[in-house]
Amino acid sequence: MTPIQKFNRRLAAAGVLSPQVTVVVAVSTGVDSMVLLRLLQQLPVTERPQLVVAHVNHHLRAQSQTEAVYLQRYCQKHQLNIKLADWQVTDHPEHGVEAAGRQFRYRFFTKVMQATGAKAVLTAHHANDQVETYLMKLARGGDIAQLTGIADSRPFAGGQLVRPLLDWSKAELRDYAAQHDVTYFEDATNQDVQLTRNRIRQRVVPELMTVNPRLLSHVADYQQQLADLLAAKQQMVATLLPTVMTKTGGLIVSQWQRVPDQWQLPVFKAWLTERTGGLVSELKLKPLVAWARPSSSASRTVAVNASWELQRSADIIEAAPIKKRGKKLMPQEKIMVDLNQWQKITTTQTVGIFTQAPTATSQPFWLTTADWPLVWRPWRSGDRVALKGGGHQTVRRLLINQKVPAERRDQVQVLVNAQGEVLWVVGHKYSYRTTGTQTVFLALKHKS
Repeated sequence: MTPIQKFNRRLAAAGVLSPQVTVVVAVSTGVDSMVLLRLLQQLPVTERPQLVVAHVNHHLRAQSQTEAVYLQRYCQKHQLNIKLADWQVTDHPEHGVEAAGRQFRYRFFTKVMQATGAKAVLTAHHANDQVETYLMKLARGGDIAQLTGIADSRPFAGGQLVRPLLDWSKAELRDYAAQHDVTYFEDATNQDVQLTRNRIRQRVVPELMTVNPRLLSHVADYQQQLADLLAAKQQMVATLLPTVMTKTGGLIVSQWQRVPDQWQLPVFKAWLTERTGGLVSELKLKPLVAWARPSSSASRTVAVNASWELQRSADIIEAAPIKKRGKKLMPQEKIMVDLNQWQKITTTQTVGIFTQAPTATSQPFWLTTADWPLVWRPWRSGDRVALKGGGHQTVRRLLINQKVPAERRDQVQVLVNAQGEVLWVVGHKYSYRTTGTQTVFLALKHKS
């Protein structure tokens, strides 16, 4: 099967091969997205969807404006509907520009979908992107489910996000562009090996392809195998879960312990997720599983997070909401961080650490495995934040410089790691970091 046949097959699977369907095409003017646009234009009229070109001028390099003007003229010449957005320099964060730019783009795509009634957004992710993403996740570590890589489609903004070029290599895209006289622009920042993805793209992938030129297809095969295994695991857990639960949803410990050892943790996780409605980080899950196994020294209750606890009664474990002790947060209180959950730390502040940005103002931040577990707590004398130049600033001096009234300083909370280092003075300043093993997003919601 040729790459173009595979391209058409992915579009058909997404249900967008129809002139009755409108799709948004994300076009950056690079070779990937310009080839994507040309391939869509070459579809037979009876199959070609209505195309809406979406372009974001990130203002990250001098030629950004030239690219935007070219694309406008191209769309005018080919009678294509185009929607433009500008990400102004004044809105660029001090660091984490790449992640923030991605958030801006996808918010814009959502708006375009809603305004045009589009069924899908099409992006030009290709086989090389897939391998780069796989290697980055492999290096950072985490849940094995994350190694499934870039999905060919997923739900997005009431429709779907479709990547029809995942079977194409970068070389094949360049060959197509040369053969069909496709004009495109090279992004000079792609050569900047200060960025992790670029280092992998420019140095690691080429080296691996000298070992085996079929690297791209092999990684794709492994990812499909992993996706199949995870799907089978999910089906098995769904089969086992009802056998260990009471009619009211409690966990029957003796029944759960009869489940084969390798299935006990995933079944427990599925039960806990179903009962609490939230995900529990792997770091917290293992101690909870150990507690669930009967022991003469085990307590009758254990906290899952700030909102839920597990209660043991004979052979049954129940998940129950923690009764509120009052609205005021005690100054000496510490709160363990629950990944991918909002947590109230003061009467006016709700915070969270997420693997995907939950809000437009979320701050990308590097973490390492050694940082966990993380804690929210009031700041203390001696706390300090890391600065960009390599120095530090005390939290006390920071609050004075930011003219925080003395009576409000005691209410300021900080995020600290397992070593007691301050990573974030909530609402005021982030510690400076440029490397880590995991990218997360720090988010804050205010209530007046």
